[in-house]
Amino acid sequence: MEHHAAPTIGQLLFPLINFVLFVALLVRFLGQPIREHFRSRAEQLRDALAAGARARDAAEALRAQLARDIADLPALRERLRSDLRAAAERERDTLLALGRQAAERIRTDARLLADHELAAARDALRNETIDEAVRQATALVRHGLRPDDQDRYVREFVAATGSQA
Repeated sequence: MEHHAAPTIGQLLFPLINFVLFVALLVRFLGQPIREHFRSRAEQLRDALAAGARARDAAEALRAQLARDIADLPALRERLRSDLRAAAERERDTLLALGRQAAERIRTDARLLADHELAAARDALRNETIDEAVRQATALVRHGLRPDDQDRYVREFVAATGSQA
């Protein structure tokens, strides 16, 4: 078995000096970009945290608004129900008014038509009565007129027309 000897100070000093020089060079040349990176990263984290806080506040406000809206749902439902009822009553009143107007128009038209039909029936009855009276008068004259009456009427007519000429 081999036995290793403990390192000496000189053996430890050179790697330590190399390491310190390496860190010093890193700090010298990369210190500013590293600081800038961490500053930028910290700023991004602050912005993200602020955006998260704003989003949380907005979500909380929305939750509160939703809670108020949910609490107001029964009153809203009742308002909607009363609004719908009022709209239905207005529509019913409008339809009833239109129905009344239509019924009045129908009554007026029916009256006009009945008056026209009545006048037409009166005229037809008058004409029929006149025609019947003429038929009956003609029949009476024919039955009451004898052939010698007819000759006499013709002679009187001729005589009357002859004296006027």
